[in-house]
Amino acid sequence: MSKMKIAGLVFMASFLSISVFWVGVFPHWSIATQSIARLHDSPKLKEDLAPLPNSMAEVDETSEIDSKEDQLATSPSSALLAQGKYPEESSLSQPDQSKLLTEKAPSQSEAINTRYEDSQSSDQKAESLSESSSGTSLQEPSHSNVKPNIIISGTAEDLSPTPLPGPPGTPIRPYYDEAGNPPTAPGLAMRQRKFQSESEKMAYLTFDDGPYPSTTPKILDILAKENVRATFFNIGQQVELYPDLLKAVYEQDHVIGNHTYSHNMAEVYKRPKNFLDDVRKAEEIIYHTIGIRPQIVRAPGGTVGHFNIDYFNTIDAAGYLMEDWNVDPGDTDARLFSEDQLIRNVEEQIQGKTRVVILLHDLVGKNTTIDALPEIIELLKKQGFSFGVLGPDVLPIVFSGGLQN
Repeated sequence: MSKMKIAGLVFMASFLSISVFWVGVFPHWSIATQSIARLHDSPKLKEDLAPLPNSMAEVDETSEIDSKEDQLATSPSSALLAQGKYPEESSLSQPDQSKLLTEKAPSQSEAINTRYEDSQSSDQKAESLSESSSGTSLQEPSHSNVKPNIIISGTAEDLSPTPLPGPPGTPIRPYYDEAGNPPTAPGLAMRQRKFQSESEKMAYLTFDDGPYPSTTPKILDILAKENVRATFFNIGQQVELYPDLLKAVYEQDHVIGNHTYSHNMAEVYKRPKNFLDDVRKAEEIIYHTIGIRPQIVRAPGGTVGHFNIDYFNTIDAAGYLMEDWNVDPGDTDARLFSEDQLIRNVEEQIQGKTRVVILLHDLVGKNTTIDALPEIIELLKKQGFSFGVLGPDVLPIVFSGGLQN
């Protein structure tokens, strides 16, 4: 037998010996690999990773949003907001919440992304904002495709100078008139303004506290269907969580107002500077989201009981215009008023009025507000009201109490 054949037989024998050795010595390697494969193909895992239902109706029936909204319906949501604490939407991840918005209003939510994760801590947000003030963190504003609305993009430089405070003995007139003359009182220093003319009967729908994935898209759908514009007073912290919801509101040509960053009454009402700082913090976030700086502000809880002349002077000097309301359907209350009750409250409160600013809430748990909204709009139309949006050139409604203190 030649040396070549002997070498071949030796090689084959060695190969067979090594194969038997691996199979005999490492049987558990094969078992472990199979168990991992079974885990990733298990029915339980498939169930856990299954996508959310495709229709909004199914999401409303099966997701945790409804159960949490039901809990909040009887919880003091307004009290939580007063402390700067926000009702949670659900345990869904940010991508899932974005999917929810896309299913409900696809035309408004193509730009949904996940820049802000729910797990981001408030300390991280504050640090990010602090860095932005020095020009090192926030990106340039992502301007909307919609042309900015000049009603809300004005600056203090466009306004008349701030007058001297009213001397002792100045008569108290706690309102603006149609000519733009400001309120007057001893110590009050509010500037002259120019307001646009209006139709004979005007209604302004306003929505506070948003945006929220479970309410904002539904409100936008109703307004689009009714061909009505509205004013949204947004909270800065909510805009941080859901920037694309703010974009959706703006791109549908509604007006954006400032409702402070924190909505924490204990903090913002310590002194006027605290309030102004919170407003400016929210303004920066809104600006870096949609490229505008709202000049209209709504105070958490309204100015009554919170503002005095010093607050009005501080806010006016910074160029902002305060906005209260004269119709409150009742959805501010922690209790969940019925749809019919909300409609009745509006009907009763608009009697004898030709200008109405209606306070509503874009807030998780306010299901009956959404249910009542089409009927409220229909009621106002039947009463002969036209619909408008607020802005620094629109005559505001301001509670008189703070202007007298």
